[in-house]
Amino acid sequence: MTQRAEITCVAQNGRHSPYERITHVGGGVAKPWTLTIKEAIKLVDNGKWRFFVRVGELEVKVEALTSRTGARYLKTANDRSEPNVLLALPACVPVETPERAAG
Repeated sequence: MTQRAEITCVAQNGRHSPYERITHVGGGVAKPWTLTIKEAIKLVDNGKWRFFVRVGELEVKVEALTSRTGARYLKTANDRSEPNVLLALPACVPVETPERAAG
């Protein structure tokens, strides 16, 4: 069965290309989570997860695509080619994990 998760934040690296700017996606309120963009794309590609964002009251599907230059990226079904809806999300707060706390 496919798991579902709402993406509510992103981490960006400041690159000029919108296809390569998002480094992490995240969500969750009671139990916050973050994934690298590569991890999230792999989960979408293998059908284990279905990500979405909320636009108003609507849930909008997040898709994994490949840019003309070969970069893998995520975008919403509402976006034309660039991931504008995801880029407009707030920045993710770093998630404290036991490994990071002990480090």
